[in-house]
Amino acid sequence: MSAAAGQGIRPQGWLKRLSCDWRVQVALGIVVLALAVLVGMALERRWATGAAPGGRAKPAAELPPMPEVTPIAASWRAAEKGNVEGYLACFAGSGRSELDARLARQGREAFQAELRAAAEAALGVEWGPPKRLDDGALSFPVTVLHKEDAEQFDYVVAPVREEWKIRAIVPRGRGAKAPPYSERLGPPAGQGDQR
Repeated sequence: MSAAAGQGIRPQGWLKRLSCDWRVQVALGIVVLALAVLVGMALERRWATGAAPGGRAKPAAELPPMPEVTPIAASWRAAEKGNVEGYLACFAGSGRSELDARLARQGREAFQAELRAAAEAALGVEWGPPKRLDDGALSFPVTVLHKEDAEQFDYVVAPVREEWKIRAIVPRGRGAKAPPYSERLGPPAGQGDQR
């Protein structure tokens, strides 16, 4: 055996030098971190699309309710801006038919002024958890807070193709004054819009 062959890099010495090199350690750390992020993203996407970690679909009770209330908040934002088309787009069914008839009767300017006036008079809009109706629609108790009082409504929100739309707004009455903060529907920072 030659002296050169005897002095070659032995596997243990090569591996030890490689593992002690800081550049290799940084590169391996980056690779491990990237793999962890990719695995986390894949699991999150799988969970968001309905598959639980065990492979079962998530029960409907675990799905978050926030996308269902989007038309309520969107209708108030559109009213505040006087955006007639945006406001009408939040409605479907009999609720939309009633609004179209009112728009035709009043005219665009009067309808737009009415939307803005309603939005300006409201200090806040809050809603509570929905009640599921027999036809799959949801009825949200909504409180519109004014300076001196509060109005109560039931907003009936139903799925229309891929979106949720307001099917009806049912008035439930007007209170003498706004309820104290602790008795209002829904957490103030989590649901509803407030000024």
